Order: sequence, then structure tokens, then C-alpha cells
Amino acid sequence: MVKELIISIVIVVGIVAGDIFLGNFIDEKLNNTMGLLDEVRNLIEEKKYDEAGEKIKGVESYWNESEEFLAYYIEHDELEKVKTELSSLKTYVQIQDDEALEKVNIMSYILEHIEEKDKLNLKNVF
Repeated sequence: MVKELIISIVIVVGIVAGDIFLGNFIDEKLNNTMGLLDEVRNLIEEKKYDEAGEKIKGVESYWNESEEFLAYYIEHDELEKVKTELSSLKTYVQIQDDEALEKVNIMSYILEHIEEKDKLNLKNVF
């Protein structure tokens, strides 16, 4: 009886520790992407569309690298939403449209939603 209890506790602790580790890693990827988007937002607000376009290439590169890992742990439709908004953002910046700022905000919102949905808390467990 004691042996099974110890094994059960070790398994539960391992699962919780793994979730915390992966959660922190995923949060780091999402926060880095949001930080890059903040830089893009500032450039768009200053009407520096050429610089924003270059920064978006960096965001796109970072996201593509991150997406390979995140695809194992995050719903694919959520990742697809980010990719769609990134594509729209890139287009709006290329044509120098003010709606690019809205696309940055939508993409940031989606990333925040993914981060909130991924956290280990009572709301997400029950």
C-alpha cells in the first residue's frame, strides 16, 4: 500500500513539474513574440513602415522557429490564427495602411489568449 502511494505521488509531482517547465518555456516564446510585436507597434505608430516591415520579417522568422515546438503543445487552430494575422499584418505594412496597427493588436490579443489558456489554474482544470 505504501509503495503504491509513493509511486503515485512521484508520478503526480513529475507531471506537475513537467507542466510547470513546459509552461514557462511556452510563456517565454509567447512573451518574446509579444515583445517583438510591441516594437512593430511603435514603428507603425511612428509611420516608419519600412523599418516595421524589416522587424516583421524578424517576428515571422522567430514565430516559424517557435511554432515547430509549440505545435506539440498548443492547439493548431490557435497557431493558425497567429499565422493568419501575421500574414495580414505583413500585407498592411507593405501597403502602408493604418489598419496594420489593428492587426498588431489582434495578434497580441491572440498570443495573450494562448498564454492564458495554457496556464495551470483551477479555471482551466475544471
